[in-house]
Amino acid sequence: MVTYRGVVVSVLKGFQRIEGVDAHFDLSKLGIALPGFIDMHVHLRGLELSYKEDEYSGTRAAAKGGFTLVVDMPNTKPFVRDLESLRMKIEALERYSYVDYGLFIGVNIDQHQLESMLRYPAVAGIKIYPEDFEHLPQLARIVPRGTLLVVHAEHPSLISEPDTAEARGYRYAYRPIEAELLAIEELAKMFASRSDVKIHITHATSRLSVIAAKKAGFTVDTCPHYLYLTCRDEERLGCLAKVNPPLREPETNKELLNALHLVDAITTDHAPHSLEEKSLPFNECPSGIPSIEVATSLMLELVNRGFLTLTKLAYLMSMNPAKILGLDRWGCIEPGCIASYTVIDPRKEVRISSESFVSKARYSPYEGMVVRGSIEATIVRGIPAYVDEVFTELVHGIPLSEVKKLGLEAER
Repeated sequence: MVTYRGVVVSVLKGFQRIEGVDAHFDLSKLGIALPGFIDMHVHLRGLELSYKEDEYSGTRAAAKGGFTLVVDMPNTKPFVRDLESLRMKIEALERYSYVDYGLFIGVNIDQHQLESMLRYPAVAGIKIYPEDFEHLPQLARIVPRGTLLVVHAEHPSLISEPDTAEARGYRYAYRPIEAELLAIEELAKMFASRSDVKIHITHATSRLSVIAAKKAGFTVDTCPHYLYLTCRDEERLGCLAKVNPPLREPETNKELLNALHLVDAITTDHAPHSLEEKSLPFNECPSGIPSIEVATSLMLELVNRGFLTLTKLAYLMSMNPAKILGLDRWGCIEPGCIASYTVIDPRKEVRISSESFVSKARYSPYEGMVVRGSIEATIVRGIPAYVDEVFTELVHGIPLSEVKKLGLEAER
């Protein structure tokens, strides 16, 4: 394959050396090339939370995990919900991102400022948290057509936090599935007249939530930890398995695994904290599981176990996220396609060890687990970013809007 400025120029059989090109890479013996994986839900932290993670460490971790593009969340410090904080965050992403990137902004009910923020090159849409539900009526009136809303669907009226560490293993009782269902129901009512707005439900924890989202006409994702971990792991591991929404009972986990055919995307919800913070008592420690380096291997293990096919995995982790984000010419190899690919070996065994993480969050609820499926190379716009366990340092991330332009130019 020959690429130029991020797109495929021509496709050749076998490995050939061509005169006049900048570099040659033979990836033919590494494994299977899939459409470039996209993680629509990451927390790169940065700014005043750089001690947890930053744009450089987080996006290098993404490349190691096989992700060619990530979309960051706004709940950093300062919270990205105004123009000043947005400029600061985008400047950091421009300087340090190792893979391509986007960003969701927080809710701002000042229409002029909201529209101005949505025009910034990296902005993918708006993230709605439980505390934002009180603003839904205003938001439904002012949000521009075509806007993507990514929603943490837990209705604030039905969630609370336990006061004592004894709730370890039972946190799902304080944040029940009913909170997800009520949030989806309210969203459907509030945006019933706004068919020009796209709504995506993120990190659904149950089959019921997935079905409710689909019935409402929304797209929906879930995360590996809701497929692998349960409240019993929360009881066993404490804060290492504390996450929002919470891990649920084993039966709910099994039902969600068997409903993967209904899900539109897999996201990691990569949420790093310092080890000191995660070592606090259960009722005091922050929620979040860092998983961007292991999520692909975890999902490949599910392919090997027969829960989904490799083709379905490519849709969940690449093609569908690209469609939701409005990316054209993604995941193909014809001339004009955006040349971002994830090369995997679906059978190679991997032992998960947080000591090898490049993320600053070097701990994992999956510590020591052996899974089948490895990331052999990550190709970003035709440039190898990570090959055979080595970072090439050849690539620098560009914003989502620039990636979209590649697809649009290819269509012309």
